[in-house]
Amino acid sequence: MAYFCTYCGKQLTENAKFCNNCGNEIKENKSEEDKKNRSVNKPNFSLKRQKVLSKNNTKPGNKKTVYSIISVLALMGFAAFYDSLPALANPVIEKQPVVVAEFKYPNLPKRMSATKATVRDGKIVIPFDALKKEKFLKFNYSSNNLNTPLLAYISEEGKVVTAVSMCEPCNSTTFHIRGDQLVCNSCGTTWELDNLNGLEGSCQKYPPDALPSIVVGNEIQIDESLVANWRRRI
Repeated sequence: MAYFCTYCGKQLTENAKFCNNCGNEIKENKSEEDKKNRSVNKPNFSLKRQKVLSKNNTKPGNKKTVYSIISVLALMGFAAFYDSLPALANPVIEKQPVVVAEFKYPNLPKRMSATKATVRDGKIVIPFDALKKEKFLKFNYSSNNLNTPLLAYISEEGKVVTAVSMCEPCNSTTFHIRGDQLVCNSCGTTWELDNLNGLEGSCQKYPPDALPSIVVGNEIQIDESLVANWRRRI
């Protein structure tokens, strides 16, 4: 491409700084200058792409790590808080009489032993000596075509606990004691022995329905009307 002096019109040699004819200073061709400027200012798309990819590769991983740590800490905090909560008291069992000192059941199944109940003066009566010996009794109340299974046991707090012997969702009427838990013989649901709070299993909301009782001499007495008027919860 030929270049000419802008002052005298003389053709210039390539890369000339001055015109050989008139001595006019030759400014760099503007188009060439623009090319150089564009070359210098041209954005480095490869570098930008690398930065973007680098950010994309690191940010999600970092976020996932942070979220995982927060989740674990939250679960640990909730577990610690839950463990610190006092056990919910059963309003019936809480008022039951303490008849022996506190003790622990072995971590072996303690089966129910059968005893016979009598009805007298509006009370369902079972022998206290039998409960002290066996620790866990089953008996029935029968009247007017009504047959209601009942149970009595001594809790690890030393209290007499009497209840309707039924796990209503699965219709089981028998249970056993293992350590500090009451266990349904049918579905395996477990409850805390001292308060009948649910621990594990599908029937936790329906433990044996506790009934108030008193100890009079060698008798454990339950109001007959409570059992006669008892109805299933489900």
